[in-house]
Amino acid sequence: MTLLSLMLVQLVQAQVGEIRNQFLNTTSLMVAAHRAAHHQYPENSLPAIQQTIDLGVDIVELDIRVTSDGIPVILHDQTVDRTTNGEGDIEQLSYKEVRSFYLLDKVEVSHLKVPTLKEALEVCKGKIMVDMDMKTDQIDAVMEVVKMVEVSEQLIFFDSDWEVLEEIKTKLPEALLMPRAYHTKDIKKAVKRLDPEAIHIDPSFYTAKTIKKAEKYGLRVWINSLGDRDKKIQAMPDVENQKEWLDLGANMVQTDLPAFWLGLRDSHF
Repeated sequence: MTLLSLMLVQLVQAQVGEIRNQFLNTTSLMVAAHRAAHHQYPENSLPAIQQTIDLGVDIVELDIRVTSDGIPVILHDQTVDRTTNGEGDIEQLSYKEVRSFYLLDKVEVSHLKVPTLKEALEVCKGKIMVDMDMKTDQIDAVMEVVKMVEVSEQLIFFDSDWEVLEEIKTKLPEALLMPRAYHTKDIKKAVKRLDPEAIHIDPSFYTAKTIKKAEKYGLRVWINSLGDRDKKIQAMPDVENQKEWLDLGANMVQTDLPAFWLGLRDSHF
């Protein structure tokens, strides 16, 4: 290894350490870009991921699925119909078939392809945390890529299926986990079963009781500003109203409007 290569490796390791330390050892607000920064580029595309990094977002959410021949790719839906000019269930399509399609940019066909997990993680390496939204139970295929790219320290694995998270922890002991909770009482169960670093909650039980329970176990609290909340923000960016919402205690926000939440983070938290 040349001196320059060694210096670059050390720089990446330092960046990863800083990212992970912020996640584990602070309570500062972290902003997560839903399907990457997808207003200028197609969702989950490599340029959208790069723009997320360029904006200074803390976490990029990637939706992980696996093709019929075992290649992990980044795609939100079960089918390619909405986001590409192709058709079919992603799990029944080969990688070659998927790569023959082009991502849609709004309604226009772009020059971009559905990225592989490997391509996406290579863009993210050393630069941003990744919310690994596991829309597949083919864990071995995902783990192979994670270990190949050597990015495990900056990944947060999310799933509502706790058995998937258990298996991930078995195969990758250093994995950071974020199970989905559906009620405050789920937090204690998640801690006992998974020993996670974060908990995903819903607005329906975003209460002082929930936050107190999460803080008791030292968990970061993830909440979504998607759907109606993001739409209202887009129509009328009311900073104080959103600050009051966060003052309830959540410290990770997933959004389709990362630029707004970054401004709030930097000016109020």
